[in-house]
Amino acid sequence: MEFLMLLAVLLCLVAGMVFHTRRAHAQATIHHVADPAVAHRALIENADDLLNRPAAIFPVALATWGFRRISALLDRQVELYLPLIAARRQARSQLCGGIIRPYVDTLLDLRVPDSNGAGRPLRDGELVGLVFEFLGTATGSTAACLEWTLAHLIDQPEVQDKLRREINAEADGGGMLSISSKSIRSGMPYLNAVVLESLRMHPPVPFIMRSAHGEGATAIGGATAVPVDGLSVRFDLGGIGRDGKSWTDPDKFRPERFLAGGEAEDVGPAPGPKEIRMMPFGAGHRHCPGVNMGMLHIKCFLAALLHGFDWAPAGDCSGGVDMTELDGFVKIMEQPLSARVTRRT
Repeated sequence: MEFLMLLAVLLCLVAGMVFHTRRAHAQATIHHVADPAVAHRALIENADDLLNRPAAIFPVALATWGFRRISALLDRQVELYLPLIAARRQARSQLCGGIIRPYVDTLLDLRVPDSNGAGRPLRDGELVGLVFEFLGTATGSTAACLEWTLAHLIDQPEVQDKLRREINAEADGGGMLSISSKSIRSGMPYLNAVVLESLRMHPPVPFIMRSAHGEGATAIGGATAVPVDGLSVRFDLGGIGRDGKSWTDPDKFRPERFLAGGEAEDVGPAPGPKEIRMMPFGAGHRHCPGVNMGMLHIKCFLAALLHGFDWAPAGDCSGGVDMTELDGFVKIMEQPLSARVTRRT
C-alpha cells in the first residue's frame, strides 16, 4: 500500500513537469493520475507474474492472457493522457512564452525526419508512448527506492534518528523544512549516503540487457565457444551491488560506507571512469538521463517524510521488516511496506 501511495503522490509532481498543470487544475490532474498509479502497479504485477513464471509451465494461452492485460492497461493510458496533451496544445496557443517549458511542449515542437525533408510532428500514439515512458520511469523507480529506504529506516531506528537530526538541521527557526538543490548536493552527506546504500542493495531496475560487439569468441561456463559479436549480455544490477568481492558485509544496510573515509566514499549513483561497483541507473553512454532528477526527487521526498513523521513497524514485527524482493520491470517489495506513521510536532 505504501508503494501505491508514494506512486500517486509522485505522479502528481511529475504530471506538473510534463503537462505544466496549474494549481487550479490540480483536482482534475489528481483524478487523472490516481488511476495510472493503480494501473502502473497492476502493470508491474502482471509483468512480474510473466517474468517470474518458469518456462516449463508457461503455456502459450497464459502468455497471451497476460500480454492482453498489459495491452489493455496501456490502452487506458491513451484515454488518460490524450485529453491532457490536447489541453496543453490549446493552452500553448494562448501563451506568449514562458521561462519553464513542460515536457509535452518539447514533444509538440519535435519534428521527425521524413522523405520531404521538412519533418513531421509526432503522432498521438508516439506522444502518449513518450509521456507514459517519462511518467513511468520518473515515478515507479523513485517510489520503489523510497519504499525500500523507509523499510530499512524502520528496521534500523538508529539510522532513522541519525538521518532525522541531519534533516532537522536544515529547518528554519519555525521548524519549517527548507532545503535547496545545493544543500542536497553538498550539505547533507548522510541523506546522500542513505539513498546510495538503498540503491546499492535494491537497484530499481533488476537487470539490464546489452549486446556485445567485436571479433573473436568466448566460452560460457566451459561450454562450446560462441561468437562475441551480437551476443546478448544480462547484467544483474542487484548482484553487482552485493558482490562480496567488492563490498564489506554486502547484505547489511550500512550508509556509513558512503561517507568520508568509508569504503565507498567516491562511489556515486553513476559509475566513474575507473571501476563499476554499482550502477542502479545503468552505465556508459546508455545510462539513465534522469539520474540527477531521480536523486533529487528521492532525497527531497525522503527528507520531507522523515521531517514530518516518525516511522515504526506496524503491529507485531518482531522478525523485522520482510525484505523479500520481487523482480519485474521494477524491483519492489513482495510484501508491500506496512508502517505505523506518527506526525511529529
